[in-house]
Amino acid sequence: MTKSADINRYMGLAREALQATSAKLRKNFVNVFIEIMFLYVSVEKINFTQMGKYGSCCEQTYRNNFTKAVDWGAYNTCLMRKVFTAPDDLLAVAVDQSHIRKSGKRTWGVGKFWSGCDQAAKPGLEITGIGVVNATSRDCMAFRAVQTPGAQWFKEHAGEDGKPMNLHQWYIGVIKENRERLHEITDVLVADALYSTEQIVTAIVLMGFFMVSRLRKDTVLRYLYSGPRTGKRGKPRTYDGRIDPKNPDLQRMERVEGLCGENEGEFYTLLANVKCLKRNVRIVIWYPKGLEGVNEKGGGHKIFFTTNTEMSARDCVHIYRSRFQLEFLFRDGNQFTGLEHCQARSRQKLDFAFNASLAAINTAKVAIREMGEELSVGEYTALMHSTLVYQRIMCVSGFKPDPAINQRIMTELLKLARNAA
Repeated sequence: MTKSADINRYMGLAREALQATSAKLRKNFVNVFIEIMFLYVSVEKINFTQMGKYGSCCEQTYRNNFTKAVDWGAYNTCLMRKVFTAPDDLLAVAVDQSHIRKSGKRTWGVGKFWSGCDQAAKPGLEITGIGVVNATSRDCMAFRAVQTPGAQWFKEHAGEDGKPMNLHQWYIGVIKENRERLHEITDVLVADALYSTEQIVTAIVLMGFFMVSRLRKDTVLRYLYSGPRTGKRGKPRTYDGRIDPKNPDLQRMERVEGLCGENEGEFYTLLANVKCLKRNVRIVIWYPKGLEGVNEKGGGHKIFFTTNTEMSARDCVHIYRSRFQLEFLFRDGNQFTGLEHCQARSRQKLDFAFNASLAAINTAKVAIREMGEELSVGEYTALMHSTLVYQRIMCVSGFKPDPAINQRIMTELLKLARNAA
């Protein structure tokens, strides 16, 4: 295996995906962009200083090019089509937020945002990550990252009702801005319980998406009435009592045999009305230890739902569980492609940095697939780093190594990279 060929493969994928954006880009920007994408997977700490140290351009060149606009949705869609190729794949758009550690009073959008890792509001930045998850293969490809403004921005901008905009309205706007391209991929959207509000669910349904998410355990659920009509005047009876998940009426629910097992607990599904969402949905209730362990320590239950009443309970659960693959994308970005390392403070440069970090992971996944190797993103970035350092040493020293010896050394570097990762 020739390691220069691996670098060329990665850069070729970046060039192809950039050309798929159908934008008229200057040749010098294209060359710098491709090098930036390679540096994102080969330099351990990504910032302008390190780029100037390892790259072929000066630091200021990289700073200037980070202000350029790139159609990241088209870039990532081109790569996505190389990975999600099976026609029977169960795809869904995944949306989630990620806290970015960042300081500096002049940084755009800085404020206090919820950190899931710390379970508290922490100073820094926040991005809304949009990805496409494959529930069949349990994989995720990034589509777009959008930074959330700070508190002052929300005070200065009003929503459609004339009142100051809130976070929920901002999240709706992010999805609405990208809905046309996302519809070309799938019409299913999955998100965590933060999005399980009437305002967000209604907006997403009006955009043409079917939503999959989770409900709080204390959510009011109601059986749908299916009995005979009385014929009396007035509104017909719609509901037939409240659902108690801890003591369900099994005659009105269907046990999902395909999901139930010794280690999977028990799943039950039915069509029901969710009072807080003001709509009928398909709900799936999961009992980790079966109905007998509802009140036991470590037992309990979880409630999943989908606005597509025709969707099977199996697909609903698989889609929601695959949502966590987007979290792994954020993790890889933090650990391997410098998602939190950007030195920039302006909105344009931060947007470029966040999207470049996630796009580099997409490019690496496609490159690994074409290599035919079973490598993780961490192993691949370690290999690219070793290759970059090796080539840099050879270039500065002026030596022209023998190909046979070079092949043996690079094979050893591959093993070292895997062990380090």
